[in-house]
Amino acid sequence: MANSSTGRKTNLYQVLSLSSESVGPEEIKKAYRKLARQHHPDVRPASGKEESTRRFLEIREAYETLSDPASRLVYDYQLSTANSAGRPRRSECSSPSSRAVWQMQLHGLKERSRVRMERKS
Repeated sequence: MANSSTGRKTNLYQVLSLSSESVGPEEIKKAYRKLARQHHPDVRPASGKEESTRRFLEIREAYETLSDPASRLVYDYQLSTANSAGRPRRSECSSPSSRAVWQMQLHGLKERSRVRMERKS
């Protein structure tokens, strides 16, 4: 998988073995934890350490992107505009509008506030 500066070659949902893009945060977290335990370099034999490190970093990047609502919104947008070759079309390389990102961030803040208020009561 290429890093984000050169563009991704792999679908991040597939990296986490998720069958759908409509999964929630808990499913993403569960998939990440399962795969991170399996591929963590400290639990793998020395002979496969290089491959497990590469795979672990790939899994961590996927989780970091998909667990952050704003990053996920941008990633999903780029994924939806990819052409059949798997690369974003030149006219569609820009990310979603700043308003859409702002709305996603605001939604996350409201959700955290709601959860905090429920815990207090």
